[in-house]
Amino acid sequence: MEIADRSEFKRAMNQALGRLDPARTVALTVDMQREYLDESVGQSVVEPAEAQRVLNAAKRFLDEVRSRGVPVIHAYVVRRPEELAAGIHTGGLAYNIVGREIGASQLPHRPVRTRGDREAGSPESEVPAELVAPGDVHVTTKKNLDSFSSTDLDFLLRRVYRAKYLLIGGINTDTCVYSTTFTAANLGYWPIVVSDCVASMRGRDSHVMALELMARSIAWVLSVDDVLARLG
Repeated sequence: MEIADRSEFKRAMNQALGRLDPARTVALTVDMQREYLDESVGQSVVEPAEAQRVLNAAKRFLDEVRSRGVPVIHAYVVRRPEELAAGIHTGGLAYNIVGREIGASQLPHRPVRTRGDREAGSPESEVPAELVAPGDVHVTTKKNLDSFSSTDLDFLLRRVYRAKYLLIGGINTDTCVYSTTFTAANLGYWPIVVSDCVASMRGRDSHVMALELMARSIAWVLSVDDVLARLG
């Protein structure tokens, strides 16, 4: 099947977005954790070059937006021991449960997970120190692919920050970033996925496909430089 060229549509949409008001903007990271970005502790780390790309870009991006008065929220999974004892892994999704049962890994370069999923207090549950600043807000009650589900993220964005624009980065582009972006659009926010600050443990092809689908339907996909230029 031939894939249509939608570059003109995306160019027009990016132009129509215009400038971003820092007072109505929040930066959101999704599962930006050592489980995915630090090979010394994680089981689901993206390819090393991709991990380093995301870390470098995200540090630069977050430091810059903070300097312009944009709040930063980190939404990510931290499992209680009771959740793990009940077999709650990766949100308890049926698709993932069946994959674990048959020993099928979604990761082209890694085997299936062998231990619990980001238990509270574990190093793999942490956000890398270089991405965190004292004023950041942490939403650690994320339980599945969607950062809004079972958390107070929408309350923070709507009532505390009165946000309109969400600048989204994180792991994985094709699952948690994708799902969170769709919900953000459904809730009336203007989601902007920062392409330099996302990656997928399932490979660059999954990452690129997810960016393309989002840019065609529900979100702007912009580079760090593009976003910073629009923040003025």
